[in-house]
Amino acid sequence: MGKCINHPDIETNFMCMKHNIYLCEDCLKCRDPEIHCKFRSSCPIWFMEKRGGKGIDEVTAADKQIEYNILFMPENKEVRVAEGATLLDAALAGDIPLNASCNGKGSCGKCKLVLESGTGRSDETPLLTLEEKANNYVLACQTTVYSDMTVRIPEETLAKKLQIAGLGKEVTARMQGLVQEISLMMKNVALELTPPTLDDSISDLDRLKRGLTKKGCNVTRMSIDLKVMRELAAAMRDENWKVTASVTQKSCSTEIVRVVPGNGQEGSLGLAVDIGTTSIVVYLVDMADGTIVAATSAHNRQAACGDDVINRIVCAEKDGVKKLSRMGLATINGLINEAIDSADVKRDRIDNVVLSGNTTMLHLLLQIETHNIRREPYIPSVSAFPVLKAGNVGLKVNPVAAVFVMPGPASYVGGDIVSGLMTQWHFCL
Repeated sequence: MGKCINHPDIETNFMCMKHNIYLCEDCLKCRDPEIHCKFRSSCPIWFMEKRGGKGIDEVTAADKQIEYNILFMPENKEVRVAEGATLLDAALAGDIPLNASCNGKGSCGKCKLVLESGTGRSDETPLLTLEEKANNYVLACQTTVYSDMTVRIPEETLAKKLQIAGLGKEVTARMQGLVQEISLMMKNVALELTPPTLDDSISDLDRLKRGLTKKGCNVTRMSIDLKVMRELAAAMRDENWKVTASVTQKSCSTEIVRVVPGNGQEGSLGLAVDIGTTSIVVYLVDMADGTIVAATSAHNRQAACGDDVINRIVCAEKDGVKKLSRMGLATINGLINEAIDSADVKRDRIDNVVLSGNTTMLHLLLQIETHNIRREPYIPSVSAFPVLKAGNVGLKVNPVAAVFVMPGPASYVGGDIVSGLMTQWHFCL
C-alpha cells in the first residue's frame, strides 16, 4: 500500500506501474491514455477506468478478456496479451524494441512485422506496398490480436540495427581523443560495509555514508529520497552488507538516488540527445571510454505543429505544451529503443543523459511554458536547469538516471549553440 499522490492522507493499493505512483479510488484515471504502456494489459487502474469504475471483483466472467500468446521471431520471445490488444502493445509488453515514432497512430509506417501464423485484424494503410502486403507485412500498431500469433521482425529492420551500430563506430572515430577525462554525473559506487555490532551501532544510512566517504564521496551536503530510505534496510542485508549506491553529483550537493544489494553492477552507459527543430539525434555512449556504441536519428514529430520555433510556440499556446512534449518524447524514446536494440544492452544501464537543443525545444520537451519567448522582451522561463531525473522527464532509461540539460543564455541563443561552441573549443585545443 501507499499514499495517493493527490490525497496524501489516503492509503490505497492501486499503483500505476508506469509512473510508480499510487492513486485512490477517487483518482483512478490513466495519466497517459494516448501513450502505449507495457503494463496496460494487467493494470487495475486502466481496467477499472474502462469499466466505468467497476471493481475487479465486480466484473462478470463475460467481461473478462481472452488472452493469446504472441511469438516474436527471431528473438524467439513469447508474450501474452489480451484479445484486442495490438501487436505493438505485445512488443512493448515484452520489451521488444520496435520503432513507432508516431506513437502508434499508424502514420510513420516504421513498426513493420511479418505475420507468419495466426489471426489478426489490420487496418488498411497506404504505408505498405502491394508487394509487402502480398508477403504478409503488417503494421504492429494497426494490427489487433484475435488468436495466438507468430510474427517476425523483417530483415530490413535487422539490417538497420547493424547500420545504427556502424554509425556509432564512425562517430567514435571522428570524436576519438576529443574528451580527455569523462566525469559522470551519476556514479555507481560498489561498497563492502562492516556489519553493525553493539560497539558500532550507527544507523544504516550513517553506515552507508561512512562507506561512501572512504570511497572519496563528499557527504557533507548529501540528500537521500524517502523511497530509498524505505528500501535501505533490505538492500544492506540481502547481500551481507555488499551494496551498490548510485550517487548523483549536483552543483552544490550530492544525492543518493538508489541503493541495491551486491556490487556486481555492469558498466554505465550515457545518452547524448540533440533535439533539433526538424530532426532528433541520439548517441548511446560507453561511459568507461567514451566509445559511441550506437547512433540514430529521426524526424522530430513536433514538425506536424510547424516547421519553426515560432509556429511550435503558437501550437503550444493552442493545444498545450504537454502535447508537444509527448510528441518529442515519442521520437526520442523510439530512438532510444533503436539504439539499445542495436547495441544489445539493458536500458537501466543508462545512468547519464545530456539534452541539447534550442531554448524553445528544451522548454517544450520539459513541459515548460514558451509563450513569453516570442513576446517582447523575449524572456524564457529557465535558462540554466538543475540536474533532473530521467523518470521525471519521461525518458525510457534508468528512471533515476541523471539528466543534464545544456543551458541557454537567451530565448534565441540556446543549449545547441552552447554545445557547438564547446565542441569547437575542444577541437581548437
